[in-house]
Amino acid sequence: MDSERGVGVEELARAVGARPRNLATLLRYLAMLGAVTEGRDGFRLTESGALLRAGAPGSMRALALMYGGPFYESFAGLVHTVRTGQVAFDHLFGENHFDHFARDPQLAELFDQSMAAGSAMFDPVPAHPALTAAAEAPGGATVVDVAGGNGELLGRILAAHPSLNGVLLERPHAVEAARRRLEETGLGTRCAFVAGDFADMPAGGDVYVLSRILHDWDDERCREILRHCARAMPDHADLLVVERVLPCDGSVSLATAWDLHMMCNVGGRERHAAHYGRLFADAGLALVGRSPLPLDGNVLHVRKARSASA
Repeated sequence: MDSERGVGVEELARAVGARPRNLATLLRYLAMLGAVTEGRDGFRLTESGALLRAGAPGSMRALALMYGGPFYESFAGLVHTVRTGQVAFDHLFGENHFDHFARDPQLAELFDQSMAAGSAMFDPVPAHPALTAAAEAPGGATVVDVAGGNGELLGRILAAHPSLNGVLLERPHAVEAARRRLEETGLGTRCAFVAGDFADMPAGGDVYVLSRILHDWDDERCREILRHCARAMPDHADLLVVERVLPCDGSVSLATAWDLHMMCNVGGRERHAAHYGRLFADAGLALVGRSPLPLDGNVLHVRKARSASA
């Protein structure tokens, strides 16, 4: 199915190996959701539905496969999580989210692609004042992307600021994917790649980035990660934490939905700004600014607390 011509139910059913009557029921539902539209020549994708195609600009296919696959199965265990506190993903799959994906290269790649599919949140990040200031520093500066996935965000930062160099820290199976991605875009020569865990935090960077990392973990693990950052950061360095922040007034926010998702699938959580502030303080850091991002995201600007750097 595409957005150029309509396709009849019988033809679609043959193509996907489905029963025509049952497929027609599904297509009517998808039409109601706005993913397809029906005309005289059959069904065709809408502008929104086209985002489910591989290779389409802004494709959400990987995200849909992830949430319609492992995460969908995990949400079947939501009641178990609410009643027992045990992570539903662990309960259903017998191991945690990260270990399960790391053992399956195809699933690991799909997860990285799904994370990149939500990259609209990153659009304003390269223009953050901390990165602009680093780019203007004499002699250049280095950005350390901690657990930077496939390099989507770091690539955007390096492309926006030719004077910056990058370091990407990731698990061994993921760091090679990031290396390939950044080399394909011509940015690999300006980036070093470190295979390791948070304890292997590269020291001496000018700007550190933690993008959608802290919400994966409980408070104690977050403090540990932030302490690794604080030890690696020179006194002048900035830390940019990209997360969704829970609203204090109960207003509608994607952060509230993701809070449920993180609880069910990884045992993490979204947090209020004040909660993050306490975690930063426990690690000898201080929240000095906050700026909004698309999709209810935020950049939390963090520096070493004065007492910690004195």
